[in-house]
Amino acid sequence: MMPVELILLGLLLLAAAAVCVMRHLMASVIIFAAYGIIKSIIWILLSAPDLAITEAAVSAGISGVLFFVVLKRTLVVKREHQDQAEWKSWESLETNKGAFRYFYNTVSVIIGLGLTGVLLYTVSVLPPVGDPANPTNNEVPRKFIEDGVQDTGALNVVASMLFEYRAFDTLGEACVLIAAVCAVLILLRSDGGLRTFHAFVREMEEPRQDIILKYMSFLLVGMIMIFGAYVVMNGHLTPGGGFSGGAILGAALVLYVGAFGTTHAYRFLNYEICTRIISISLMFYVVVKGFSFFTGANNIAFNIPLGTPGSLFSAGLIMPLNISVGLIVACSVYMIYILFSKGVLK
Repeated sequence: MMPVELILLGLLLLAAAAVCVMRHLMASVIIFAAYGIIKSIIWILLSAPDLAITEAAVSAGISGVLFFVVLKRTLVVKREHQDQAEWKSWESLETNKGAFRYFYNTVSVIIGLGLTGVLLYTVSVLPPVGDPANPTNNEVPRKFIEDGVQDTGALNVVASMLFEYRAFDTLGEACVLIAAVCAVLILLRSDGGLRTFHAFVREMEEPRQDIILKYMSFLLVGMIMIFGAYVVMNGHLTPGGGFSGGAILGAALVLYVGAFGTTHAYRFLNYEICTRIISISLMFYVVVKGFSFFTGANNIAFNIPLGTPGSLFSAGLIMPLNISVGLIVACSVYMIYILFSKGVLK
């Protein structure tokens, strides 16, 4: 391993340990975002730019924002800044459980060290990275790499794998995102509809009238949206695609809501529009790939023109499928953020 990789690996382990031992949750969230950035750099060094883009957008961006929103919603930040007397009284109460805490910490350390030992042993017996004799270097990846352009017309091997060779798995991943949105809807639903909050909490959610914040956010949102659209539409040519570009588009929508408020965002993207976009995109994916599955399973000749490899309108239906997945990811991220921050989607 190169010295840079060793340094990044050490920082990654240090950040992971700091997230676990930090007492203040806000500091843990900040370190967690730094953890995602380090992982994104490591993916770049491992020649996995698709994963690096997704890691930077999701782990370092959207996940950190969602954690901040949850802390704000549960008023944890306010409780962490309460009088020290409350903390002292809590600590005095905990000292009465010293024996149990000592036992709990001891067992946790033993289990953690044991699991770490098992993982290190497993890594030590793995074959060397890049060895041609590795079990992973078989006819399957060789088929993807050597015949991917001829079979699918996509220069990006990852895109040809996601939307052609293993398109059924990609459909399942899109359904997982929709299931996550449905789970959030169910958790936030009460007897009278989606849970609403007190007026002072809703007032806290709306941003202050900061002109600089709004204008700078407006410029950033535009540039991020353009970059996200580029990543989605060029996913069959360059690293990226529907998942990475959709995460970037979702991050842009989250930034817009954070700067201008949920009320302003509802004017052009509300619950009904999001559900329609997700439903139409998912149905398009199901119909298109379902037809491909049917014709392939029954040996029916149906060849979609692949175009010229390297051009924008090539690779058959991979670009439209990338767009549908990108819309699903972007709207899912937007809906989850609104639900966590506002508690209601109207």
